[in-house]
Amino acid sequence: MLTSNNVIPSEEVHIDTAAFFGLSDTLRVRRNATLHLSERSYLPKVEDPRSDWVASVASPAFIALKKAGIEVRDFCTIGTGAGLDALAAIEILNARNIVITDLHEDVVSLARQNIIQNTHPSNRLTIFAGAGDLLYPLEEDQLSLDLIYENLPNIPIHPGENLKKDQTSSTFIASRSEEIPEFINRHLITLHYLALKQAYTLLRSNGRILSSIGGRIPLNVIERLGERCGYSSRILTYTWKRQSEPDEVIGGYAKWEEKGYGPFRFYPVQVLEEAFMSIGDTASGALVYEIEHALSPHEMTAQKALEVIKSGTQVGHTVAVLDSVKR
Repeated sequence: MLTSNNVIPSEEVHIDTAAFFGLSDTLRVRRNATLHLSERSYLPKVEDPRSDWVASVASPAFIALKKAGIEVRDFCTIGTGAGLDALAAIEILNARNIVITDLHEDVVSLARQNIIQNTHPSNRLTIFAGAGDLLYPLEEDQLSLDLIYENLPNIPIHPGENLKKDQTSSTFIASRSEEIPEFINRHLITLHYLALKQAYTLLRSNGRILSSIGGRIPLNVIERLGERCGYSSRILTYTWKRQSEPDEVIGGYAKWEEKGYGPFRFYPVQVLEEAFMSIGDTASGALVYEIEHALSPHEMTAQKALEVIKSGTQVGHTVAVLDSVKR
């Protein structure tokens, strides 16, 4: 658990939380929030919410849980970044006991500070913050959680990048001691698999983990992931986001395609906008395969997507939030 908050932020971001979370107003978090970031914090896409994971993916998933009557008191987020996903859970799900983790201590310390400073004192929150890989910071604590949320990177890091130094939110260290099934490795969803495995003992009965997975791979692979880890799984919400850092991220996928992984799926933004235009986020989970089928004529591999971007076309991808409930 972190005890020091003596971290000097390198950047400050201001955000209208209601607009960012897709709400008419906020009750529990400050509407005009200020977020402090370190050089290794994930930078929220305040000017383009459709490119941001919390705005376009996490918030709609939390709203879907709320509409389904799911109660959440104890909430954990893996790889919290600036802490926005925790703020969304506090506002939308009324979570009271918050657990945040991230790889770097400076990131977690500032995220904890962001949560405290941007929530109303009447909330009486309990915040546990731990730095380290996945859920390992929690392995010695006897936690019993209602909900764990993760939005973990997919691309194995290439030589020359340094996770301890650089802001590499889309990559992770590929060398793992754990045994990884072949289909997990081939589709670059290793960290999602490991998070699901580690989460099982931290969830209370009927607790759940939401896995936010860029739908660059077939939906049946994503559903198979949860079942392989012993959960009852379904896709809760299905949406899309504009690809942020396209050269870095799509380029990373392209390199792995060259090695025989994937192929990975990308689409023109205009096609995604039209496909999802009339579908609400809470209804999308029931229509995932119909949407996937409708998009299939417009699929591009990562290598093709890189070529299209050079011509000035914006590229995005779908995102599935896998809802896995502990049996």
